[in-house]
Amino acid sequence: MTTMKQIFSLIPVIVLATGCGNGGVENAAGDAPPTTDAASGKTSDDNARTSKPQSPVTINYRIIGTPVVGQPVGIDLQVQSTLGPQEIVLSYRITDTTAMQFVEAQPARVAIAPTNDVEPSVQQVRVVPMREGRLFLNVAASVQGEDALLSSVTAIPIQVGAAPRVIQQNGDVMTDENGELIKSLPAVEE
Repeated sequence: MTTMKQIFSLIPVIVLATGCGNGGVENAAGDAPPTTDAASGKTSDDNARTSKPQSPVTINYRIIGTPVVGQPVGIDLQVQSTLGPQEIVLSYRITDTTAMQFVEAQPARVAIAPTNDVEPSVQQVRVVPMREGRLFLNVAASVQGEDALLSSVTAIPIQVGAAPRVIQQNGDVMTDENGELIKSLPAVEE
């Protein structure tokens, strides 16, 4: 029993000798200790862990004129790498070729070599809408990072004509025994 009392009396001495917290000591990476933001109550380490990842390429677009069925429409793209001035590869894709097509001379893939780090590079893509409604052009931009190829993808909506988007309903809306609305979907036949 006296041995147990001696062990428990040594524990506070060991804790005081080894210390608690960082006490102003630099961390293993040699950085200063984390600071606390008075407004949010978060430490600088918390802010570093919760920051959003940034896209390697920013893509802004402007549709030139009013899209009309059967007539080519131009889309100006402003593309800039967040990794500095380096080659950017743009790939264009239309998922529904019955709704929209590229003009004959439009390549599906181009490489842009920016001249400086400040101004975005400008590229134009031309498409021909084949029907009214909301159509989409997918633009993928890729740059070479230190370890891997990094990409950003943007879907550019193109509204053709005054036709609103049509939402297609699948199934029937019913009420169950608890009075809740449910949607009954038809079975898929094979």
